Amino acid sequence: MQTQNHSEEPSRSNSFRLRDLPALIKSIFFLIILFLFAFVLWRYFTDSSKKDQEIRLTETSSKLEKVLKISELSTYQVTFNGVANVSGADNQLLYHVAYHAKVRIGLDMEQISVSVKDAAPGSNPGDSDKKKKIIVTLPPVEIADVEVDPGSLDYIFLDKSANTPDVSITSLPACKKDAEADCSSNQMLFELARDNAVNTVEALMRPFLTQNKDYELEISL
Repeated sequence: MQTQNHSEEPSRSNSFRLRDLPALIKSIFFLIILFLFAFVLWRYFTDSSKKDQEIRLTETSSKLEKVLKISELSTYQVTFNGVANVSGADNQLLYHVAYHAKVRIGLDMEQISVSVKDAAPGSNPGDSDKKKKIIVTLPPVEIADVEVDPGSLDYIFLDKSANTPDVSITSLPACKKDAEADCSSNQMLFELARDNAVNTVEALMRPFLTQNKDYELEISL
């Protein structure tokens, strides 16, 4: 009698998978490394591009701010005629004094701030509402200076003892204070000064906007 010995050989498919598994792992690992490398490069160049853009915008706003920052800008001047009342230490009215003064109303250009806002991602630079924005923020308009003409002073004395050679020592400051108070309550003067300030900023910015068509100006009061 013959006995048949059956021996089971490993299947070729299992042998193939086991044999190629290290190579498969190496391939996957290589692909992962390649993907990570590509991702790092993409992030590097994206971040660099953003940083370069931020630097350019910062430099642009800084340069424009220097153009606008004049130490003080008088945007409106008016000749003011008034009458001040001068009282003594006991609040007793001593005299009236008529005067002429030049009042300059403006703003401190040192307080101007300029920022540059980039266009929205993916926007068409040709669209007017998609341009880069130069935002100029103006400080409040205020009385910059009051210059009283000493030769214009004309007195009406109620207390004759106040008529002294040095009466102008008290009358000039009183006239200046009176002119400041009257002009501060005149909103039309401030509106005219604001309009002049806007026109001045637009004029100063016009050369830059002419050369850089992808920018537009926005003035914030």
